[in-house]
Amino acid sequence: MSKLKKLIDRIIEFGTNEKLESENKTLEIQRLLVGIYAEYLNVETEFDETDYEEPLRLDYDGIRGIVTEHFPDFGWYHSAWESHKIDEDADLVTEDSIDDLTDIIKDLIEVQWRLENNSEKDGLYQFEFLMKNHSEQHLVNLLKYLKDKDE
Repeated sequence: MSKLKKLIDRIIEFGTNEKLESENKTLEIQRLLVGIYAEYLNVETEFDETDYEEPLRLDYDGIRGIVTEHFPDFGWYHSAWESHKIDEDADLVTEDSIDDLTDIIKDLIEVQWRLENNSEKDGLYQFEFLMKNHSEQHLVNLLKYLKDKDE
């Protein structure tokens, strides 16, 4: 759990700390995302039946602005809709790497809040739920974008 918490805390800094220091932000965020993905693939959760207060809504634009400052060279990219199917006329989808990272950070802020204010059980359950239903696709797309961009 402490490894997951450290990964979450550091990734969140990329969207909340304007003065973040890192020798190589792109390499660091890649490593952190791979780490958080490994934690997700290995997490075991159980639903917490307690009726907790919902976390506050987050400032997407504020987080996005900080992410943009840290990664000014991140941009738009294409991916194939239903890429697992071989189709001569595959539909291309335009994606946004800044949005990918912003959404991941937003979801992790919610997880962090639940871990700190509700329970470990609730935080882990929400981590798995948000990854499975939202952040995982952003994470995989962003890692592929960064790999392709680096070539």
